[in-house]
Amino acid sequence: MNEASVVLLVEDNPADVFLVEEALRLHGLAPRLVVLDDGEKAIQWIAESDRQQRTPPPAAMILDLNLPKRTGAEVLGKLRDSPALRDTPVILFTSSSASRDRALEDSFPHTRYFRKSADYDEFMQIGGMLKNVLSGTGGERDA
Repeated sequence: MNEASVVLLVEDNPADVFLVEEALRLHGLAPRLVVLDDGEKAIQWIAESDRQQRTPPPAAMILDLNLPKRTGAEVLGKLRDSPALRDTPVILFTSSSASRDRALEDSFPHTRYFRKSADYDEFMQIGGMLKNVLSGTGGERDA
């Protein structure tokens, strides 16, 4: 990943955005972080990417599943239908451990699952997972 790489963070909680930024710094990552705070904005961003054929596409997306306006599952579906972005690696980012949320990981290629933790050190592991995804090693399927 180079310094100009874009990582799309779709997250409505400012505290979680701050913690993701901290995790990226902790793991030596410095992408250009584009933050969208609801599912509708993310779907619009995807549609705009298809119209403009953004080059290069984002290196990865961190996607909260519980979003206002449109769910993370809806955003993931639109992303996987996108000609320009369908191969974007995604980390599903949620406090849920529901089986339906975990099933999304297996339903879409290039998708990993990260359960948000109240424990700071565990939360910081999102940076390591993203680092693995960006390096192409993929990282573990669970966190």
